[in-house]
Amino acid sequence: MPSRRPTLTTQLLAINTLLIAATVIATIAAANLDTSSPSQRGQYGVLVAGILATVLANGFFLRRRLAPLQAIIETMEHVDLSEGGLRASGPADTEEVARLHAAFNRMMDRLELERAEAADAVLRAQEDERARLARDLHDEVNQALTAVLLRLQATTLAAPPELAAELHETQAVATQAMGELRRLAHELRPTALDDLGLAAALRSQVDQFGAKSQIETRLVMNGDVDDFREDEQLVVYRVIQEALSNAARHAQARHVTVTVRRRGARGVVQISDDGRGIDPQAIRGHGLAGMRERARQAGGRLDVLSTPGGGTTIELELGRTAPSAPRQARRAWA
Repeated sequence: MPSRRPTLTTQLLAINTLLIAATVIATIAAANLDTSSPSQRGQYGVLVAGILATVLANGFFLRRRLAPLQAIIETMEHVDLSEGGLRASGPADTEEVARLHAAFNRMMDRLELERAEAADAVLRAQEDERARLARDLHDEVNQALTAVLLRLQATTLAAPPELAAELHETQAVATQAMGELRRLAHELRPTALDDLGLAAALRSQVDQFGAKSQIETRLVMNGDVDDFREDEQLVVYRVIQEALSNAARHAQARHVTVTVRRRGARGVVQISDDGRGIDPQAIRGHGLAGMRERARQAGGRLDVLSTPGGGTTIELELGRTAPSAPRQARRAWA
């Protein structure tokens, strides 16, 4: 554990106190004060009181003048680029503090821009890879399984009765594998989203999830859901996909409600379940970081409301009329 260093305020106060004490001692020596004399003892007491008052005033003003530096240190300690929006604020009554504010805010602007560009590149690469895998599964693996199934059907017709039953079972396995393959390809790249729009894609997504998970799932859509921008539609689809997956794998939910509301340029998506909730210590898990990043890339925000045993609600807000105000320093600037 590193040793605790004295603060700049403490060091300056100690130096100033030593200088004041040295000045007073030199003054006493030069004036040749006799502390045995009652009158001079009174003068000496006044002098000591003046020293104490000067030291206290010095400490007060030092702390006040150095408060902006302490505040920006605390702000930097709480920087979290995954949240974004943290900026230095408050009165800048000296040139140095104003320059420090400006430099810190420029640095945060640059870091957030670089992070956003990197995250956007990663998400685009992920979607491109998903699309490539979906094409490969459909064009190559699915066709190979289709050929195997056709060959099995032809072989079954010519096979002796004692082998026909086993061949029929093999056909059933191949058919099941093809169905699972189509499901995986659809999850990797939802063709319904490209061909039919968001509303149809969400209906298909929710229906398939309910049938597979045996969780009672309800979809409510208000407004023109297909009016979301193309990038927003993909964000809505992926966030709902991840939230439904969490409800099935982690939440032990029995009921899930997906609500999509669109009004003007604004859109809100809510996925609520009656499961066991999310442990606050694990709130960054369960794919939530990826969901938040997708929301940020589309200019929106994602919030998670959950208590252990009380269910979970994931809310995605898109198309806000005004960007969220930058987060201010956690300590007021003095």
